[in-house]
Amino acid sequence: MLEKKSVLIIDDDMQYLELLSECLENSFAVKAACSISHAESIVEENGKFDIALVDEYIGDDIGSDWIKTSVDIGSVASSFVLYSGLATEDAIIKGLECGADDFLAKPISLLTLEQKLTKLINYQNKIEGFESELSSKERVINVSMAQASKYGACMQLTSRLNHCFSLDEIRDELFSFLYGMNLHGCVAFYPLSGQPLFFSSKNGVCSPVEVEVMEVLKRKPRLYRFGNRTIFNHPLASILILHLEEGAIDTDIYIDALASVIQCVGARIAFITYKNSLVEVQEQIQQAVVTTKKMIEISKRHQQEVMNEIVQNIGMSFHELDMNEAQEDYLTELIHNALKRHTQDDVNFLEVTRLLDDALSSVDKLKSLNQEQRVVPPELDEDDELF
Repeated sequence: MLEKKSVLIIDDDMQYLELLSECLENSFAVKAACSISHAESIVEENGKFDIALVDEYIGDDIGSDWIKTSVDIGSVASSFVLYSGLATEDAIIKGLECGADDFLAKPISLLTLEQKLTKLINYQNKIEGFESELSSKERVINVSMAQASKYGACMQLTSRLNHCFSLDEIRDELFSFLYGMNLHGCVAFYPLSGQPLFFSSKNGVCSPVEVEVMEVLKRKPRLYRFGNRTIFNHPLASILILHLEEGAIDTDIYIDALASVIQCVGARIAFITYKNSLVEVQEQIQQAVVTTKKMIEISKRHQQEVMNEIVQNIGMSFHELDMNEAQEDYLTELIHNALKRHTQDDVNFLEVTRLLDDALSSVDKLKSLNQEQRVVPPELDEDDELF
């Protein structure tokens, strides 16, 4: 059986007070007071009432004034009903102004009175339901905002990772995120060339058991949970979070977010590996081109020296040899053809040199482009948030 709602009746007319009490006691838990001071004693003893039914004139006290004070206090009753023998427009407005929820004119119809009080109880129930709904929605909104904030932090992390150009920079961005989210964990990198690297967000260096755990679990699926710990894997990296409570809302958020982050980390490591290899090839090409140009210059000088020596020796031999005109013409033709071949070689050397210069220019442009890619975007202000 449902507990009866409580009603406090205040009236200095004892007979009228008794009449109202008898009328309502079957449906409500009724307390009666013949004065304001008596009513306050009852409230102090019984606590807050559901409804206070108050006469406008109670001895020297004014019911509407007391209602106004009681509404401000908030501990007397959930709803107030003011009644008066003067059912004027001013009296009704006064009831509204003092904070009463309803107004009745004397003489009061007892049937109407019970109906009005029942409607007030229904009104209170609707208010409670509305407040409960608001509270529930507020909790949902607060949770949603907290979730959005954490997802926003993960989005920022992904953006920052895309501007990292070394494993140290990736590690620092990951640890900065973990610090901000009050998480503790370890990070492992498995570069294609070189030994695996292990770092702890708490101690800087991973303990032997942390290293062993990550080495063992890196062959597990991308997401693997064991107790309150979770490891996120990629062929080139792992992130081990040491305290993600089972069933917590934040845990689900971090799992969803970090499952994507580990993919971003792996992709960035692959890019850095490719980029570093490309830079190494660029340097090798540049060194080979520079060396080849130097060798061509040396060959050209050596060839010129040899040709000059040949021409000089043959010219001197013309004066020492006793040759007829045909012999001199023959030797002159040989020298002429040799000089023509030498001229063609010069053209070839010039073309090769031009191609090598173009290759050097392309390498320089590629280096410049790589330097431009390293420009880090401006830092976000502390007040700038995604959510």
